[in-house]
Amino acid sequence: MIAQLDGVIVEKAPTSVVLDVSGVGYEVFIPVSTYESLGDIGQRMKLMTYQHVREDALLLFGFASKKEKSMFARLISVSGVGPKLALGILSGTTIDNLTLCIVNGDVDRLTKLPGIGKKMAQRLSLELRDKLEDVTGVPGAALAAAVPSESIGKLEEAVMGLISLGYARADAQRSLSKILAAEPDLPLDELIRRSLQKA
Repeated sequence: MIAQLDGVIVEKAPTSVVLDVSGVGYEVFIPVSTYESLGDIGQRMKLMTYQHVREDALLLFGFASKKEKSMFARLISVSGVGPKLALGILSGTTIDNLTLCIVNGDVDRLTKLPGIGKKMAQRLSLELRDKLEDVTGVPGAALAAAVPSESIGKLEEAVMGLISLGYARADAQRSLSKILAAEPDLPLDELIRRSLQKA
């Protein structure tokens, strides 16, 4: 099992990267969040990997953080969720937002993710609601209380607003989550303005 790769970036795209590890080029499929953390071509990068074996292929999926890899493993444990769908889900939102949607049973928001219909959204929530502590380090009930479900949509809109201004998703998510946890009733424009002031 290939659990980690440390090599030089030879090629990169939003869905995959090729790492040269001691002269061997490994193609690794990645979520957008990992792509955003990649350096430039020619730089070294360490990825945690998940090796998926099929009859007709041997595929590697890579992640910049343990949190991403843990969520990926949880997603593919759900019946009907394969590795490519799991990557699409991870690319469609942040891990924190995904976790909150699952814990709160927010089927409407889950169905907005790529490849997720109503039945799959319900299954994700039902099967994973109490199994995400190893991803977040926080019990599900405490996590649900941290950011109310009605704030999730506002948080995601604000994240997208900051990304359009050139911020990395992870930085935007971190900044906005702190502000929203302290003041959940802030209007969207004020939330973005406060975050820009702290940057």
